[in-house]
Amino acid sequence: MSQSKFIRALGVLAVTASVLGTAATGVAAAAPTTSSSAMAPAVHGCNYTTNQPLLGLGSTGSAVKEAQCLLKYWGFDPGAVDGIFGSNTEKAVKQFQAWWPLYVDGLVGQNTWTALKS
Repeated sequence: MSQSKFIRALGVLAVTASVLGTAATGVAAAAPTTSSSAMAPAVHGCNYTTNQPLLGLGSTGSAVKEAQCLLKYWGFDPGAVDGIFGSNTEKAVKQFQAWWPLYVDGLVGQNTWTALKS
């Protein structure tokens, strides 16, 4: 992961912690709760779809390609951006969720989508 992405993520966590009042304790807060429609345009270059369905092992399609592309953008390797949510994609999702930090379940739900698109 590049240094600028790491610094950006740390900034997001600091702002979130400050808003939630946990900055003084040093406890990491949950991912930002801003909806993707309210955020500034993304700079990740992934434009397979704007749909954000719940994704997990066995999911296929353009939303999976979007998630895979975003995982690569953040420096996590899901394998090929092929639209098939297999074990490599699940592993990359879990690594991303642990790093953000989010609840680690290997599923791309609303909180994971929000973090990926930030």
